[in-house]
Amino acid sequence: MTEPLIRIEHVSRTYHVGDVDVHALRDVSLTIERGEFVAIMGASGSGKSTLMAVLGCLDRPSGGRYLFEGVDVAGLDEPERARLRSDRLGFVFQSFNLLARTSAIENVALPLFYSASGPASAGSRTTRARAALKLLGLSERERNTPGQLSGGQQQRVAIARALINEPGLLLADEPTGNLDTRTSHEIMQTLTRLNREQGVTIVVVTHEPDIAAYADRMLTMRDGEIVADERNAKPPAVVAPGRERAKRAVAVRTHAVWAFGVMIVAAAIQAIRRNMMRSSLTTLGVFIGVAALIAMVAVGQGANDAVRKQIESLGTNLLVVLPGAQMTGGMRGGFGSASTLTTTDAQAIRREAPSVGDVSYLIRQQGQVQYGNQNWSTTIQGVSPNYPPMTNWRIEEGRAITTEDDASATLVAVIGRTVAKQLFGDTQSPIGALMQVKNVPVRVIGVLASKGQTPFGTDQDDLVMIPFSTAERKVLGVAAPSQQQQPLNWIYPNAPNPYALTPHIAGYVNLIYVQAENLADVQPSIKQATDILARRHRIKPGDESDFSVRNLSQIAETAESSSRIMALLLAAVASISLVVGGIGIMNILLVSVTERTREIGLRMAIGARRIHVLLQFLAEAVLLSVAGGIAGIVMGVGFSLAISLISGWSAPISAAAVAGGFLFSAAVGIFFGYYPARKAARLDPIEALRYE
Repeated sequence: MTEPLIRIEHVSRTYHVGDVDVHALRDVSLTIERGEFVAIMGASGSGKSTLMAVLGCLDRPSGGRYLFEGVDVAGLDEPERARLRSDRLGFVFQSFNLLARTSAIENVALPLFYSASGPASAGSRTTRARAALKLLGLSERERNTPGQLSGGQQQRVAIARALINEPGLLLADEPTGNLDTRTSHEIMQTLTRLNREQGVTIVVVTHEPDIAAYADRMLTMRDGEIVADERNAKPPAVVAPGRERAKRAVAVRTHAVWAFGVMIVAAAIQAIRRNMMRSSLTTLGVFIGVAALIAMVAVGQGANDAVRKQIESLGTNLLVVLPGAQMTGGMRGGFGSASTLTTTDAQAIRREAPSVGDVSYLIRQQGQVQYGNQNWSTTIQGVSPNYPPMTNWRIEEGRAITTEDDASATLVAVIGRTVAKQLFGDTQSPIGALMQVKNVPVRVIGVLASKGQTPFGTDQDDLVMIPFSTAERKVLGVAAPSQQQQPLNWIYPNAPNPYALTPHIAGYVNLIYVQAENLADVQPSIKQATDILARRHRIKPGDESDFSVRNLSQIAETAESSSRIMALLLAAVASISLVVGGIGIMNILLVSVTERTREIGLRMAIGARRIHVLLQFLAEAVLLSVAGGIAGIVMGVGFSLAISLISGWSAPISAAAVAGGFLFSAAVGIFFGYYPARKAARLDPIEALRYE
């Protein structure tokens, strides 16, 4: 004997409303065979809609058994019930429940997105939907939206949608409730033809006797119970051979995962397209955030590069070679207390060290300078011509010391801003003036730009520079140790020096400055300079060196640290815009969930599982944020290039910022889209369909 399509045994359904129990169904038993056309009648509140919800697997009975094609539906979990609704059931609603701003053919194809055996390609879905519309006589209206269709045409679209997956059972809840009499009979004639010719089992809920008269069998309900079961004399329906089987064989597709992903993305894109203006405005926050992130990182990187170049010019790639220490009377002096460096040492480093870009040197002493009736004690430096540019000294007025000045030992000087102010005041130009430097007449040829004080309070502008050869031969005359060592407990008196003469040691220098080619060559330059000087000074391995090579790595490390902090600060500021954009996406999706509550219920009724709804809303959030991210990348790159072209400020595009902006935008979509998506997925389909 053939298994009946539907068998319910002693089914009850009780709703708990506060402290009150509402018994919607009471001990209902019913059997429906394949191919039957059944009408369920009753007054409002009689339980007919609740019975329809139980038959359609939208609601679970509180007690009893419900067997569909021999399967106990009450024992199925939510995904299996959704699969049953998708493959074996079709729904027709009183209010049509068509998606607004969506064409008739797209509405009809909607169940195919969630069917395990439905086509994965858009072309196949369109072909199936077009065939269903043709069956209902709507071939010419497939591109019309619900607002462009009459009530009868909308209901036929809903019927076509219910039939798209060739269900074994068609459930129609008040299908003519919103239609006029003529259209109502046209719809019922359509359902009758489907039952007679296609063998579709149909269950119609109605309260109109003339509508129920189309059915083979009429059930009357009152107070949650079936009180009458009458049969009309009708010709037997044709049971289609394909509907004889207990379960439809679900086509197993090797690309099921791919098809599932395509379905989710297609449904999300379709939903976004229905609200293009709102979707565009929603992406604006992410768009601005990503654009700001890329532009600010580019500008920040350009600023860091500029600062880094300036700091490098101050000496991050500069090495200082100090002379060694001497020991007198058992007391060791510090570095600089002995004269151990020569001009030939500097020339050897410049010649033999491949990582070294330039080498300069100097001798220095404290001395008195005088102009007119003004005098000042300052630092007098005899420098090589390349020393000022190596140490970032710029000429503000006049000219610099040249190679010719050094070669001919010309009596010329370049003075600092402090010396210029002390000797010449604020109004008189010192250029061309003849001043006394340790009683030697020297002509002022330039004034150095101010550098201000060091972090230790030393005035960098309080100095006089003269050519090295001039200092050695005519002014300073010596390269004396920079630190004079006093004997410790030395019992012998110092040699007499009545004229305060300083030993003349020609060719020796107080300091050698070594400039590496770039910051990366600092360490190789230190090693090369150390090896060259050790070899020239005949220092054996393990012996103490008579020199010391130092670099300004602390400045470089500080600059690098400040660059990182600035980059992080700029990225953090721009990321705030992304977070704000994510909040905007979450807000719009929460509004969208509320607006589309009935749509969500409809999707669940036609076979969507909770994971489908979750992923669809999540996909919408990700698509919105990624679209905003891509547009923001284009805008950010364009803005950075525009800054470079217009202002001349370097704004290099950071690949990490571009990739980070894109990934962050996707992460924002996932993070802020999950809560609305979860809220949508947790909606009860019955309550969602009833939502106004």
